[in-house]
Amino acid sequence: MRLSPRFPLAISSLFRAWRLVLSHDIGFFRIGIAVTLAALVAERLCLLATPYLFGKLVGHFSDTDLRLVVPLGLILSYGGLILLRSLFSALQERAYQPVGQRVQALTAQSAFRHLLALPLRFHRDRQTGALTRSIERGSEAADTLLRLAIFNIGPALLDTVFVTVVMSQLFGPRYACVILAALGAYMLVAQWFVRRRVGARRRRNEANGQAQHFLLDSLLNFETVRHFANEAHEFARYARARREQERASLKMTTVAGLSSVSQNAMIALATVILFLMAARDLAAGRVDVAAFVMIGTYLRTLYMSIVSLNLVYAGWRNACVDLEHLLTLMDEPVRKETGEASRAEPETARGMAVPATQAAAPASLVFENVRFGYDAREILAGISLHAEPGQMIALVGPTGAGKSTIARLILGAYPPSGGRIFLDGQDITGIPPQILHDTVGVVPQETQLFNDTIGYNIAYGRLDATEEDIVEAARAAQLHDFVEALPEGYDTRVGERGLKLSGGERQRIAIARIVLRKPRLLLLDEATSALDTRTERRLIRALATVAARQTTIAIAHRLSTIRHASCILVIEGGRIRERGTHDALMRQKGVYHAMWSNQSTHDTGFPAGAALREEAPQPDAKESTHDQIR
Repeated sequence: MRLSPRFPLAISSLFRAWRLVLSHDIGFFRIGIAVTLAALVAERLCLLATPYLFGKLVGHFSDTDLRLVVPLGLILSYGGLILLRSLFSALQERAYQPVGQRVQALTAQSAFRHLLALPLRFHRDRQTGALTRSIERGSEAADTLLRLAIFNIGPALLDTVFVTVVMSQLFGPRYACVILAALGAYMLVAQWFVRRRVGARRRRNEANGQAQHFLLDSLLNFETVRHFANEAHEFARYARARREQERASLKMTTVAGLSSVSQNAMIALATVILFLMAARDLAAGRVDVAAFVMIGTYLRTLYMSIVSLNLVYAGWRNACVDLEHLLTLMDEPVRKETGEASRAEPETARGMAVPATQAAAPASLVFENVRFGYDAREILAGISLHAEPGQMIALVGPTGAGKSTIARLILGAYPPSGGRIFLDGQDITGIPPQILHDTVGVVPQETQLFNDTIGYNIAYGRLDATEEDIVEAARAAQLHDFVEALPEGYDTRVGERGLKLSGGERQRIAIARIVLRKPRLLLLDEATSALDTRTERRLIRALATVAARQTTIAIAHRLSTIRHASCILVIEGGRIRERGTHDALMRQKGVYHAMWSNQSTHDTGFPAGAALREEAPQPDAKESTHDQIR
C-alpha cells in the first residue's frame, strides 16, 4: 500500500503530541500508558485464544464416544475468556482516557500559546473563526492519531500475522495464499475509496470553516450589518457555505456507502472460496468438523482486523486533513519582527529593555531615518525623531500620512525596512516582545474590550490591581461617576467587544487601564476621538498629570489636544514637513498653521487663526438612553 504524502506529517504530529505528554512530569500519564498497553496485550491474548477453545468444544461434541460427557472446564474457560476480554477492554479505555484528554488539552494550549506569540500582521490577515476551528480539530486529531496507534494499528497487525501463520500451519499454505491475496486486494480497494472520502472531507471542512467565518464575522459586526440593512446578504453568504458543506457531506456519505458494499463483497468472496476449499478437504477427510469451524472463527477474527486496519487508514487520513491547518499554524514563525537573542539570553535581554536602575523612569525613543512600506507601497520615507524621557511628542497630519504606521513600528508589529528604532538606546528589533509591551502602553482609537465586567477590563492593565487602584484609575479617566450610577457598578458586563457601552465610555476604559498599567512609554492613538469636548478637556488635564510620569507619543487629528506637546511633528506623505512647539509652528504660518486655522473655523465658527477659548469645566451631559447600560 502506497503511503500518502501526508503520512510523514501525521507521524510528526503523533510525536509532537507524545512529546507534549512527556514534557509534563505527571506520573499518571506514564502509569496510564503502561496500564493501557498491559490491558491491551491481555485483551488480544483472550481474543486469539477464543477460536481455539471453541474449536475444542466442537471437536469434543463431534466425538460420538464423548458426546454425553459435558466438558465443564472448556465451557467455563470459554465464558471466562469472553468476560476477561470485556474487562481488559474496559480497563484499557479507562486507563487511556486521562492521557487522551490531556493530549487534546496540551495540543490546544500549545496552539493557543503559539497564536498569542504570532506577529500582528498574521492576525490581521487571518479569519478568527477558521483559527478556532483549526485548533479544535487539530487537538482532536492529535488524540485520534495516538489512539489509533495504540488501539488499532498494533493489535490489527498482530492479529493479521497470527491468523495467517496459524492458518498456514494448520491447514496448509493454500489457505494462507488466498488470505494474503484477498487482504491485498481489499486494502487496494479500501485505499481508493479512502482517497475519495478524504477529498470530500477536506471540501466539507473548508466549507464548514467558511460558514463559521461568515457566522462569527456577521455576529461580531452586528451593528454594521444592521446599520446597512444587509441581513439578507449575510444570510445568503452563510446559506451558500452551508449548502456547500451539505453537498460535500452527502458525497462523503455516498462514497462511504459504496466503500462498505465493495469491501464486504470482497470479504464475502474470500469467505466463499476458503469455505469451498475447507468443505472439499472435509469431504476428503483431510480436516474434521472442528477444524472447519475453527477456520470460520479465525476468518471472522481476521476480517475484524482487516476492517480495523481500513478504519485506521481512513481515520489516519482524516486526522491528517484536520491537522493540515494546525500544522501550518504551528510552523508559522513566531514574532519575526523581534530579535531572537531574547530567547537565548532572557535575563540579559530583560536588562537591556528595562534597566534595573530605571524600573519606573520614562523611556527614550529614537527613530533614525526609518523607512517602511506595505508590499511595494512606501509609507514612511525616512523619519527621524528623538523623544527624550518625559517628553510628549505629537504626530499630526492628514489621513494616510503614516502616523499609525509609526505607532505599529513602536509596538513591534513590523520591522522597519530601513533605518533603526531605539528604545532606551537598544535596537527595538532585539527587544523581547514581552519586555517591549511591558515598556510601551497604548490607548488605541478603536478600543477592544473583553466580554466581562468593567472592573475586569480596567484591571486588565495590571492584573494584580486592588479595587482601590481600579477606582483611582477610573477617576483619572473621568469614568468613576458613570460607573457608580450603574446598578451593578464595576461588576457590570460590557457585552461582546464592549457593545453595551458608547464609544466614549469604551475609550475611557482603555485610558483607565493604561493609567493603571503606568507604562514607561505611552502611545496615544486618537485616544479621545470619541469624547465630547467638555469630557475631552477634563481628560486631557488628567492625562497631562499621568503623562508627566512617562514619555508620550500622541497621534491626534484634534490639534487642541496636543497644543502643549514638547514637540509637534507634522507628517505628510511619509515625511516630516514641520516640527516644533505649537507656538513656534503657528509663527511659521505653514502647514500646521493652516490645519489649526481650518479646525478653529470648523469647530468654533471663529475667524481663521482665532484662538480657541477655554471653556469652564461643566458636568458631563447625561448619557443617552441608547448608550447607557440598562
